[in-house]
Amino acid sequence: MTGRTDSDGTKAERFEQFALPNLDNVYRAAVALCGRSNEAEDLTQTTFMKALERFDTFEPGTNCKAWLFQILRNTWIDQLRRRRVAGRVVPLDEELVAEENGVEATVWSNAEDLLENFTDEQIIRALKQLPDDQRLTLFLVDVEQLSQQEVAEITGVAVGAVKSRTSRARSELKRRLTSYAADLGFDECKR
Repeated sequence: MTGRTDSDGTKAERFEQFALPNLDNVYRAAVALCGRSNEAEDLTQTTFMKALERFDTFEPGTNCKAWLFQILRNTWIDQLRRRRVAGRVVPLDEELVAEENGVEATVWSNAEDLLENFTDEQIIRALKQLPDDQRLTLFLVDVEQLSQQEVAEITGVAVGAVKSRTSRARSELKRRLTSYAADLGFDECKR
């Protein structure tokens, strides 16, 4: 890999221009995938390191965010495979670890904390009960607003599978949240 110079600048300059603006999006997706902020930070960092190494393969004019999400997904799958081989790891309870400076950081400790800042407990519970593939697909389509074609490329499935996963995820959320919606006074909810 060379740091080639062209009309768009060096590899590092182009990476900074196209990839780095997507850092927050990739981090949010990482939290949605793995659930804990420290793990999501590591996953995001690894994703961006791999992206920088392979930035020569990024085609200018294509969707860099989708390209990064694909690297994130593949990195996550690789990590899950390594965990299966290595065995179960018992997570350290973050609350038991004292802050070094005595001041609590204003970061989310896990996906539930992140979601609770935007929605309420019943919705979070329903989302967490979705299968991983449906939850990721729904996140990419509805939160990140990626096209079904882009999500298909990221997840490595056909567009029809993206449509199916999105539909099943939405239906399952609706099913799980219908009684809750009725409790809130939305009596016209259909089962």
